[in-house]
Amino acid sequence: MSKNTAVAEPGTQNYRLPRTVVPGHYDIWLAPDLTNFKFEGVEVVHIDVRQPVKEMLLNAIELEVQSAEIFNQQGTKYGAAISLNEADERLELKFEQEIPAGKWQLRIKFTGILNDKLHGFYRSTYKDQQGNPKVIATTQFEATDARRAFPCWDEPDFKATYKVTLEIDENLTAISNSSIENDKKLGNGKKEVSFKATMKMSTYLVAFVIGEFEATDPVMADGKPVRVWAVPGKGDLRKFAEGIAVHSLTFFAKYYGVPYPGDKLDLIAIPDFAFGAMENLGCVTFRETALLVDQKNSSHAEQERVADVVAHEIAHMWFGDLTTMSWWNGIWLNEAFATFAEMMAVNAWKPEWRRWDTFGASRAAALIVDGLKSTRPIEYEVRKPEEMNGMFDVLTYEKGASVLRQLEQYLEEPVFQKGISIYLDRHQFANTETSDLWAALEEASKQPVVELMDSWIFHPGHPMISVEVDASGKNLKLSQERFYYLPEAGQKKQLFHVPIMLRAKVGGKTITKKLLLKDATATIEMPEKIDWLVVNEGGHGFYRTRYSGDLQSKLTADVFGILSPVERFNLVNDTWAAVVSGNTPLSQYLQLLPLFAQETDKNVWSVITGSLSYLDRVLPE
Repeated sequence: MSKNTAVAEPGTQNYRLPRTVVPGHYDIWLAPDLTNFKFEGVEVVHIDVRQPVKEMLLNAIELEVQSAEIFNQQGTKYGAAISLNEADERLELKFEQEIPAGKWQLRIKFTGILNDKLHGFYRSTYKDQQGNPKVIATTQFEATDARRAFPCWDEPDFKATYKVTLEIDENLTAISNSSIENDKKLGNGKKEVSFKATMKMSTYLVAFVIGEFEATDPVMADGKPVRVWAVPGKGDLRKFAEGIAVHSLTFFAKYYGVPYPGDKLDLIAIPDFAFGAMENLGCVTFRETALLVDQKNSSHAEQERVADVVAHEIAHMWFGDLTTMSWWNGIWLNEAFATFAEMMAVNAWKPEWRRWDTFGASRAAALIVDGLKSTRPIEYEVRKPEEMNGMFDVLTYEKGASVLRQLEQYLEEPVFQKGISIYLDRHQFANTETSDLWAALEEASKQPVVELMDSWIFHPGHPMISVEVDASGKNLKLSQERFYYLPEAGQKKQLFHVPIMLRAKVGGKTITKKLLLKDATATIEMPEKIDWLVVNEGGHGFYRTRYSGDLQSKLTADVFGILSPVERFNLVNDTWAAVVSGNTPLSQYLQLLPLFAQETDKNVWSVITGSLSYLDRVLPE
């Protein structure tokens, strides 16, 4: 939908607000009652009435609106009749006379509940070290739950600035998206905490947290203070997250080529939290186990998870918060890119973890799902917001990140990074479609990125690349077909634009090549006979590879000398998948396994043991 149209496109009118009135800034005052689980609120929204209207629609649910009026700087004021349509989650304001186009302010007074549903403005409960029950008031607004805290235009392309003021008990701490501007006692056991105005952003990124919290001392990163917050008694568990947070903020500011858009970064552990974490600008909320960790007594897996989640959310500060999808069909790109970016940041922080290699197991999980007939395209049409909930899965995170990594390796890292910087610089504080990123990468690389990525994003599945050499030993033939675990005759042919990276030993020399396989087959002539060949060199391609028997024999003659751990993982994993799908005889796979008797990589062993366990279940003794 164009931002300038007065009404929604046909077929979407039940889910999209009209663009006749657009918010620019919200002043929000809230007074939460943590004893009775309710709150009072008043907001003044600076709006642009783009054409004369007698009715305004915005989003609200679980709120009671006492009054609404509109006024301008000239002193003109109109009251509104209030109607809350709970089914559509909309607040309808009707005026007795037409409101002329221009700049206006809308003042709304309301009350609401601190629910126990882990979304909207909700209450989180826990017990302190003495066993006393405690309550926190916190928020989780993605995708469409800001409307449970204050009436708003609750769609991602209605970007605005926000200035939040909270009236709370004196003994409590308040945290929001920006730093504190004023903190004054009111003399009745209450205090009023006002925060600076935020950058222009979407409603789902607004956040406020009220409760008993303790913070680490601020550490500067990219010129901004970073702190980690937790309820009292958990201070020793915050240091590890602080380390990856400071690293990530510095890393991404340099990588993106754009300064961090907030004025501070707080990471807050919440006792009751529905997701792993949420990328609210400058006020990132986490499930406690995704932020707090005992460095001395925790496992590597626990530390890796915390590092991944922290880096993922900080990557969003630019990719998602500064630049945001226009509608929820684009949420996949937010999450896929943050997953890709978290790998970069953690790999740079702890190179000994070999994070890109271990990501191979995550990519393999996505390949399994994507080989089913029930798989879906990465991006699909979303009409009502809840339809996008289906995108929070392995196809968005792992497949999405994998195809981005595949593209990055094909374009080469400096070129890819340049394209990301162009994208963020061009669209900061704005909303985009997926094609805007491809256009920026195409501009940076001079490669057909739009055409290439469309074949991966809007179509389900992935290819199997079959590899063979002709009788001369010099001509390499590649062919592609969509991979299915249960192939059927007459299935629709589907071609991908496959970035092929290969490494070969030819005439005693090791060479590398890359090509874009767009057709069903392609032939590559080598200068001399091929001694051995690795397709999907580096292991970053999101496709399976099937070698002819003679090529696999040459490759496995020195499996540890030729192949890296991730390439060995792919060889075993792809061969096993070819067996399961009926494309390769089981005997060929079983002849392969003894070559890995000296394997030391746990991911390779996970494939071997998993496949043997499967065979043990389905075959007689």
